Amino acid sequence: MFDRRLPVGLVLLLAGVGAVAQAPGARKLFVTNQGGATITVLDERTAKVDTVLDLRRLGFSDNAKPHHVVVEPDGSFWYVSLIGDGRVLKFDRSHRLVGQVRMETPGLLALDPAHDSLYVGRSMTAVNPPKSLGVIMRSSFTLVEEQEILVARPHALAVSADGKWVHTASLAENRIASVETATGRVTLTSIPGAARSLVMFAISPDGRTMVAGAELANSLFVFDLTRPPPLVPVREIPVDGKPWEARFAPDNKTVYLTLLLKNGVAVVDAQAGKVSRVLTGSIAQPYSMALASDGRRAFVVSQNTGALAPGQSGHDKHGMAGHDAKDGWLSVLDLRSGKETRTVMLGRGPTGLGAAGLR
Repeated sequence: MFDRRLPVGLVLLLAGVGAVAQAPGARKLFVTNQGGATITVLDERTAKVDTVLDLRRLGFSDNAKPHHVVVEPDGSFWYVSLIGDGRVLKFDRSHRLVGQVRMETPGLLALDPAHDSLYVGRSMTAVNPPKSLGVIMRSSFTLVEEQEILVARPHALAVSADGKWVHTASLAENRIASVETATGRVTLTSIPGAARSLVMFAISPDGRTMVAGAELANSLFVFDLTRPPPLVPVREIPVDGKPWEARFAPDNKTVYLTLLLKNGVAVVDAQAGKVSRVLTGSIAQPYSMALASDGRRAFVVSQNTGALAPGQSGHDKHGMAGHDAKDGWLSVLDLRSGKETRTVMLGRGPTGLGAAGLR
């Protein structure tokens, strides 16, 4: 049994770091380049590359496959999952490797905002992964236990704002497992009907609503988190184009959702239950995304894994030294005009995008 009661403020003190918020404009964006074993770090304000961390120089393999990244709210530490090398890594704010934990096919990561826990799901590339979540104590960076969750191929992952519940959805069946963190008790939610395959969760800033893109059903599920599990969908909104990762706007009702097959970002009114517009630009197979601290811009990761289209090849469009046509890029979107204002080249096969305070 791990210490489920250690408050997050004490975690930061144990780590020797004060819980001081980052200065405005100092937030960093971390993008995992899964196909290239590198991680690109950008300055959020300028959207320029600060550094590129090559995991091979730290002793990891060409097949390390960095997949997902999460960052402490004050930026003191950040964590990344390596699917290929079976590790979860901990870095400090100077990008020094300070800890690592072995795990089978780690996938998405989620920070517990109230306790000393980092939860680790399983990669969607794993055909038959363990039916469990990794539970890592962040301060000591040790694997405390693997929490059984009773559903196959757990992927989507989120922790409630009060740290009382961890939710994970199965890719293989229409079920969500909700773990009560104080007791380890699991409550299952079943969604009737055809297969949906919920990919990723996002929780609203006020903690009252959770959404998930359903890639097989081309829809967005909305859940009311003010009621304890089992969860009951409030609505299912049709969204064409293989919906992938969602992020809430500060108003708690507008949801931005990457569309993997439609090369765009849907803007969804989760309360009204409709898509208001689709943002495009040079986006190609968008995976992860984040909103800027001021809520005025969106950062969208293009994997660039589909057929090349005019203006969508990293090589053709940018012609930058050190990049080829298979590298992905980051698009900066102005959310007021809906226009793409900047693109920044990343590495091969980018996937996850993390930043301090991003949930």
